[in-house]
Amino acid sequence: MLAELALGHQGSSGALIAMGALKMGLTEEELPDIVTRWRKANPRIKDLWYTLENAALEVMRTGTSVGVNKGIILSREFDIANGLDFFTVLLPSGRKLYYPHPFLAQNDFGKEALHYYGVGQNNKKWSEQSTYGGKLTENIVQAIARDCLAETLNRLDDIGLHIVMHVHDEVIIDCPEWAISQERVCEIMGKPIKWAEGLPLKAAGFESQYYMKD
Repeated sequence: MLAELALGHQGSSGALIAMGALKMGLTEEELPDIVTRWRKANPRIKDLWYTLENAALEVMRTGTSVGVNKGIILSREFDIANGLDFFTVLLPSGRKLYYPHPFLAQNDFGKEALHYYGVGQNNKKWSEQSTYGGKLTENIVQAIARDCLAETLNRLDDIGLHIVMHVHDEVIIDCPEWAISQERVCEIMGKPIKWAEGLPLKAAGFESQYYMKD
């Protein structure tokens, strides 16, 4: 689980350390081999990082939209009249991710990379940001997961359930015990989504008199 969380979005030894690898008894000398073996065992994930990174560079160099499998399309979009310029990612759901005022420049590793303006994680100010294939993968995967959850929330709302809140991929419902079973809620959450054909969906849950983490 540690390797999946730390390395799935092109993380390396630093990501393992940030996720607590050293506190678990691993040494820094062991980490590069873990990274290498994880990437070798997950070639399709690794390929996706570089596919997205190369597609983003192509869009910025040529201005031409580039499609990546499963309906993901990367583009450069302008509104000259209003001074708007975005690098966009069309998701399978039809929603888009927007990266304002994009441009190409060298990153901290001396590689040409997509840059844009956004709110920095450290200073919380509007500033230049740099991204790469693994980060684009993370953005897209999390956005698709959000869209799947939104679809589920609508389904639960349509049958009259009171959704108190949601936390990441977790839905919290407040209702009488007789209103619906946990099994039925999980069944609804696991139903196929039209725009995500072939995506395996499954849910698990529990019942409680008050909110708690399972």
